[in-house]
Amino acid sequence: MKELLALGATALIVVAYIPYIRDVLKEKTHPHAYSWFVSGSLTLIAFGLQVSKGAGWGAVPTFVGGLAGLLIFTLCFIKKRSPITKSDTFFFLLALIAAGLWLIANQPVFSVILLSLADILSFIPTIRKSWKKPNQETVSFYFVSSLRFTLATIAVQNYSIVTVLYPASGAVADVCTGAYLLIRRRKGVVVHGDGYI
Repeated sequence: MKELLALGATALIVVAYIPYIRDVLKEKTHPHAYSWFVSGSLTLIAFGLQVSKGAGWGAVPTFVGGLAGLLIFTLCFIKKRSPITKSDTFFFLLALIAAGLWLIANQPVFSVILLSLADILSFIPTIRKSWKKPNQETVSFYFVSSLRFTLATIAVQNYSIVTVLYPASGAVADVCTGAYLLIRRRKGVVVHGDGYI
């Protein structure tokens, strides 16, 4: 059962990322380089922590998700990406500090809390740019991603804060982001996908 849930969560990564990558290639979606660099890197670190604590098959979606995140980061430099502001850099640095604290923390629980916090901080630039331009994100990605995080959480072999916190916080953050994007889209009239009037 756990293996099937993990495979289902991994399949949902493909379902979530294919439309997102397609929209990036068509320049409909403009990913934020900071968000995807930190998220992809931290997801791979979280994978390592999960494996060390016996997450089993539940760690597979984390690994695949990390690779997919770094693929989006790479696409940021091939296709049109969101501009970077000073506030983006501020939250990017906060995310890096949280990740840096993980390196010196010798406590797995504290480490996974820091990683989860850093991952959430890394997506604040995406939230910021989506306030005025929610049309530059693929909404379905966040809802499908939330579902795959939920399945990945259930698929974990040994439940503990270390093995569960990262995917569980990802599920909550993604569904909230998807809802946020839908609300923002309903607040105005999109003009050629570039803004509101």
